[in-house]
Amino acid sequence: MALHRVKAPLALALVVAVAACGNDRADTTNLAPAPAAPAPEPPDAGDEATRDAAAPDAPTNSPAFVTVFAAGDVSFGRLVGQILLREPDRALFAPMEHLLRAADVRFVNLEGPISDQGTETVSPENNLVFNGPPASADALARAGIDVVSTANNHAWDYGKSALLETLDHLDRASILHAGTGATLEKAFEPAIVTRRGFRLAFLAVTDVWNQGALSKHPGRAHVASADREALVRAVRALRARGDIDGILVSHHGGEEYREDPLPGTRALAEAVLDAGADAFLGHHPHVVQGVSFHAGKPIVYSLGNLLMRMHSGHPWTEMGLSVKIELEKGAPPRLFACPFRIHGIEPIPLARDPRRKAYESHFFGRFQALSRRVGGATLGPAGEDGCAPVKPPTRAETPRSSDSLAPNFP
Repeated sequence: MALHRVKAPLALALVVAVAACGNDRADTTNLAPAPAAPAPEPPDAGDEATRDAAAPDAPTNSPAFVTVFAAGDVSFGRLVGQILLREPDRALFAPMEHLLRAADVRFVNLEGPISDQGTETVSPENNLVFNGPPASADALARAGIDVVSTANNHAWDYGKSALLETLDHLDRASILHAGTGATLEKAFEPAIVTRRGFRLAFLAVTDVWNQGALSKHPGRAHVASADREALVRAVRALRARGDIDGILVSHHGGEEYREDPLPGTRALAEAVLDAGADAFLGHHPHVVQGVSFHAGKPIVYSLGNLLMRMHSGHPWTEMGLSVKIELEKGAPPRLFACPFRIHGIEPIPLARDPRRKAYESHFFGRFQALSRRVGGATLGPAGEDGCAPVKPPTRAETPRSSDSLAPNFP
């Protein structure tokens, strides 16, 4: 599939204006296993108060604190979509349940549209053009996913109408989204979630586009591009509001199957953290890349896949990374790496893997080697949940570009 770097700059004044808006979700119960409730009446798009009731305040004797689960690409096209057409209630994320339930907020990248195309989940002309059936939104809701990024190179796979229908299905399932919209202003609005007195904003952008240059494509009016200056101004505007406690930036970019981030991605990540973001979350390469820290804040360059059928020619697509981020007012973010193995379409986290010992050693060895190549990180032992603490590097963790990386799994 031909990929192109997005070159469309966003209007800077526009970004500052929309950062004062956003689609919000108030404090709710933690992951409910019951099917999604019937769709509510559509809210007034211009009235934030109709979208989100005020969240209860956190106890005055404890600081506001939130735990975020974040993972990479989720595609309901091709085989996964066919499964949902046959079994619309299939619990596709069930193996990850212990990690999902342990988080207050859950985020993934939605790779492709959700629209009613009958039984079609991939284009008959191009097997890299995806579509998820409407039941995909309900599958996300059953897993407790709170926020998705829709800014990626597959957003326009079935055109403008499917892009907008995707947002309707997400709204119906009460899933917040960032990165695309009916207008560019809407695409750049933050998705805002409040949990336990902590107000967390997500921004999402894409640096790749499948249909030529985004700046020359009709999608430029509906998809947030990874324009550095615009994104920095959006983060600063969110920080200036005074009612936002944390900011996470989702970035779809880099090169597929490449094990190191591009120089432009590294520069963008550092710029948005300097502007006030708390963490940078990357996806698109379909393989896990390393983690680095800037000013004590984590840069996760590529989370790899979570639910996306891949061909066997790229063995490292069979390992994915979810992360747990603990955010607390007045404290630096705390990061945990929670890897999993993808068996067919099923993600098997370390805590549930019968071959945990072998995979744990193999994954974390590669992960630490990749991290050294982008600045280094200190990795602690994994806990019972399969998650290992990742901290800024010690003096001994010096960057090396010559780390040997094992080509295959045990």
